[in-house]
Amino acid sequence: MKLERHVGGLSLARKAHYLRARGWREEEGGWASEIFGLLPLAKAVHHQLTDDLSQALRERGWQVLGFSERGYVRMREGEHGKPCSLPKALRTQARREKRPVAELTYALFLAALLDVDGA
Repeated sequence: MKLERHVGGLSLARKAHYLRARGWREEEGGWASEIFGLLPLAKAVHHQLTDDLSQALRERGWQVLGFSERGYVRMREGEHGKPCSLPKALRTQARREKRPVAELTYALFLAALLDVDGA
Protein backbone atom coordinates (compact mmCIF):
# COMPACT_ATOMS: atom_id res chain seq x y z
CA MET A 1 0.00 0.00 0.00
CA LYS A 2 1.36 3.40 -0.90
CA LEU A 3 0.71 5.38 2.29
CA GLU A 4 1.21 8.71 0.56
CA ARG A 5 -2.00 8.28 -1.46
CA HIS A 6 -4.03 8.46 1.75
CA VAL A 7 -2.68 11.84 2.75
CA GLY A 8 -4.07 13.77 -0.16
CA GLY A 9 -1.38 13.64 -2.83
CA LEU A 10 0.94 16.19 -1.25
CA SER A 11 2.31 18.93 -3.50
CA LEU A 12 6.05 19.54 -3.55
CA ALA A 13 5.62 22.58 -1.29
CA ARG A 14 3.58 20.58 1.24
CA LYS A 15 6.08 17.72 1.19
CA ALA A 16 8.89 20.19 1.85
CA HIS A 17 6.92 21.87 4.67
CA TYR A 18 6.08 18.48 6.19
CA LEU A 19 9.71 17.32 6.15
CA ARG A 20 11.08 20.61 7.51
CA ALA A 21 8.51 20.56 10.30
CA ARG A 22 9.73 17.07 11.21
CA GLY A 23 13.38 18.17 11.39
CA TRP A 24 14.60 17.33 7.89
CA ARG A 25 17.01 19.61 5.97
CA GLU A 26 17.06 20.08 2.21
CA GLU A 27 20.57 19.44 0.93
CA GLU A 28 22.18 18.90 -2.42
CA GLY A 29 21.08 15.48 -3.54
CA GLY A 30 17.99 15.17 -1.37
CA TRP A 31 16.68 15.54 2.17
CA ALA A 32 18.65 14.72 5.31
CA SER A 33 17.57 13.80 8.82
CA GLU A 34 19.47 12.75 11.92
CA ILE A 35 17.66 9.42 11.99
CA PHE A 36 17.33 8.44 8.32
CA GLY A 37 20.31 10.14 6.65
CA LEU A 38 20.23 11.62 3.14
CA LEU A 39 17.35 10.41 0.95
CA PRO A 40 15.53 11.46 -2.21
CA LEU A 41 12.30 13.39 -1.57
CA ALA A 42 9.91 10.46 -2.15
CA LYS A 43 11.81 8.16 0.21
CA ALA A 44 12.15 10.88 2.82
CA VAL A 45 8.38 11.45 2.78
CA HIS A 46 7.75 7.69 2.93
CA HIS A 47 10.12 7.19 5.89
CA GLN A 48 8.74 10.15 7.83
CA LEU A 49 5.14 9.20 7.15
CA THR A 50 5.85 5.61 8.21
CA ASP A 51 7.42 6.89 11.41
CA ASP A 52 4.54 9.26 12.16
CA LEU A 53 1.83 6.67 11.47
CA SER A 54 3.54 3.95 13.48
CA GLN A 55 3.95 6.34 16.43
CA ALA A 56 0.27 7.28 16.20
CA LEU A 57 -0.67 3.59 16.32
CA ARG A 58 1.50 3.19 19.43
CA GLU A 59 -0.86 5.61 21.15
CA ARG A 60 -3.66 3.17 20.26
CA GLY A 61 -1.95 0.18 21.88
CA TRP A 62 0.27 -1.10 19.05
CA GLN A 63 3.98 -1.89 19.47
CA VAL A 64 6.72 -1.06 16.98
CA LEU A 65 8.90 -4.14 16.60
CA GLY A 66 11.45 -2.55 14.28
CA PHE A 67 12.24 -0.88 10.96
CA SER A 68 13.91 -2.33 7.90
CA GLU A 69 16.60 -0.47 5.97
CA ARG A 70 14.01 0.19 3.26
CA GLY A 71 11.82 2.06 5.74
CA TYR A 72 9.20 -0.58 6.43
CA VAL A 73 7.99 -1.15 9.97
CA ARG A 74 6.85 -4.27 11.80
CA MET A 75 4.00 -3.78 14.24
CA ARG A 76 2.27 -5.91 16.84
CA GLU A 77 -1.03 -5.31 18.55
CA GLY A 78 -0.48 -5.24 22.30
CA GLU A 79 1.77 -7.81 23.97
CA HIS A 80 0.44 -10.95 22.36
CA GLY A 81 -0.64 -10.01 18.84
CA LYS A 82 0.97 -11.46 15.73
CA PRO A 83 3.59 -9.30 13.98
CA CYS A 84 2.31 -7.50 10.90
CA SER A 85 3.13 -4.69 8.49
CA LEU A 86 2.08 -1.09 8.99
CA PRO A 87 -0.60 -1.31 6.27
CA LYS A 88 -2.08 -4.40 7.96
CA ALA A 89 -2.03 -2.61 11.33
CA LEU A 90 -3.81 0.39 9.77
CA ARG A 91 -6.46 -1.90 8.23
CA THR A 92 -6.99 -3.69 11.55
CA GLN A 93 -7.24 -0.43 13.50
CA ALA A 94 -9.62 1.08 10.93
CA ARG A 95 -11.84 -1.99 11.13
CA ARG A 96 -11.86 -1.71 14.92
CA GLU A 97 -12.84 1.96 14.73
CA LYS A 98 -15.40 1.19 12.00
CA ARG A 99 -13.97 3.70 9.53
CA PRO A 100 -12.26 3.50 6.14
CA VAL A 101 -8.48 2.99 6.15
CA ALA A 102 -7.91 6.16 4.14
CA GLU A 103 -9.91 8.19 6.68
CA LEU A 104 -7.96 6.78 9.64
CA THR A 105 -4.62 7.26 7.89
CA TYR A 106 -5.42 10.85 7.00
CA ALA A 107 -6.62 11.58 10.55
CA LEU A 108 -3.38 10.18 12.01
CA PHE A 109 -1.34 12.19 9.50
CA LEU A 110 -3.20 15.42 10.34
CA ALA A 111 -2.75 14.78 14.05
CA ALA A 112 1.01 14.45 13.48
CA LEU A 113 1.03 17.72 11.53
CA LEU A 114 -0.97 19.52 14.18
CA ASP A 115 1.38 18.17 16.83
CA VAL A 116 4.33 19.69 14.99
CA ASP A 117 2.62 22.97 14.07
CA GLY A 118 1.24 23.36 17.59
CA ALA A 119 4.53 22.57 19.31
